[in-house]
Amino acid sequence: MLAVTDAVIAAQNAVVAAESLGLGSCYIGDIMENCEEQRKILKLPKYVFPAAMLVFGWPTPQQKERKKPERCEMNYIVHENAYHSMKGEELRQMFAHKYQNHSFGEWCQAFCNRKYNSEFSKEMTRSVREYLKQFE
Repeated sequence: MLAVTDAVIAAQNAVVAAESLGLGSCYIGDIMENCEEQRKILKLPKYVFPAAMLVFGWPTPQQKERKKPERCEMNYIVHENAYHSMKGEELRQMFAHKYQNHSFGEWCQAFCNRKYNSEFSKEMTRSVREYLKQFE
C-alpha cells in the first residue's frame, strides 16, 4: 500500500505541474475496475496494481469557465493533531449545501446508493480485492 500512496503522490505532482503549463487533467478512477480485463489490456505482471490513471489535455473554454461544485467548508475537512469524528447536527451542517431540496436522510441514502451500493462500486471493490489477493 505504500507504493500505491507513492504513485498517487507522484500523479498529483504531475497534475500540479501540468496545470502550471495550462494543461488540464482527469483521474480515471475506474482503472481499478474489471481487473481481469485491465490486466490483459495493460499486460500487467503479477504484483502490479494500477493505482491511478491520468489523462492530460488542453481544456476547452467551457471546461475552464464551468461552475465548480460547491465544496464543504475547510473547518469540516481539515483536522489538526487528531481526527475529529462528526455526528448528528455537525454532519447536517457540513452537508447542508448538498441536500437543500431533500431531507438529510434522503440525501444520505441517495449518496450511499450511488457511492457504495451501485454495481460500479461493487465491481470496483471486487476488483481491488482480486488485485490484493496476490499479496496474501
